[in-house]
Amino acid sequence: MELNLVSKSRQAVSQYLLFYPNNKTQTNYHNAIYQYFCTLYSDVPPETDGLDILAADYLDKLKEGRNPVADLRLAANKFNNKYSPMTVHLNLTLVCAWMEYCGISLQKRERQRIFSSLPPARPIRREAELTRTMFRKLYAELPGHVGVLLLVLLGSGMRIGEALALQKSDLDGKLKRTAIHIRAETTKTKTARTIYLTTEATCALMEYLSMRTDNDGRIFPYSQASAQYYFRKAVDRLGYGKKGNTPRMIHWHMTRKWFISRFSLYASKEVAEELAGHEGYLSQSYQRFTRKQILYQFKRADNYLSLFPDNVQGK
Repeated sequence: MELNLVSKSRQAVSQYLLFYPNNKTQTNYHNAIYQYFCTLYSDVPPETDGLDILAADYLDKLKEGRNPVADLRLAANKFNNKYSPMTVHLNLTLVCAWMEYCGISLQKRERQRIFSSLPPARPIRREAELTRTMFRKLYAELPGHVGVLLLVLLGSGMRIGEALALQKSDLDGKLKRTAIHIRAETTKTKTARTIYLTTEATCALMEYLSMRTDNDGRIFPYSQASAQYYFRKAVDRLGYGKKGNTPRMIHWHMTRKWFISRFSLYASKEVAEELAGHEGYLSQSYQRFTRKQILYQFKRADNYLSLFPDNVQGK
């Protein structure tokens, strides 16, 4: 273990968070570091504004000889009694990354010993099986404006955050197939891309927009929290949260898994991954395809991505 603490420790957390423009990433780091200090101190105030003060005090103690490895072991044990294995591993990983920024460099062996003492980072709950029947029932339970969002996500592979950030001006209906231009600032990878909609999603979206009477420039003028609220209510009403005594995970991200898995069965997996915005495919595979070829692949997969397809049998 090496200690080379940064001189600007008085803002060790707030300055570090500035490296991450994504609000969710900042929140994850903030919460992980705050919870870490909660395992070390008995009098941590609920106000999170004092996180820099806590961090400064902690870094001062490290200069005086406090052992961060022992602290991480203590935090790992307390996290393990409080959180799921995946959350424990995530929190400790984020704390270690922040420590690295502060000049607290753990040896590989020290870090391995801490993580090897924890249960494997596996979800406690199993994801529900992706079936057309399940999504159809969810669609029927959702209010109209959220049901359209479900069809758009299933038929495009977008992330929910990307969809809710779309403006009407991002739609391009000049082509035979509706295209959507996703702006770089709204994507997880900060890379712009163009995607397409299935016939089913296009029809539902155009009907929804034609019925709107507001002047809001957004395609979906509501928050992610609102979409999540209605989604969870639908899941609970259908009883999809459990199978017997086993909790099951049902969440919006499953629409991306549906898109990629279904698209890949009937068309190009490389095109499916790139349309969904997975990094790496753009440079390795996607540039090999022309727009005409991409649209051809999308047409092949269209019916199999739809909830109410014309000529597809099975679930």
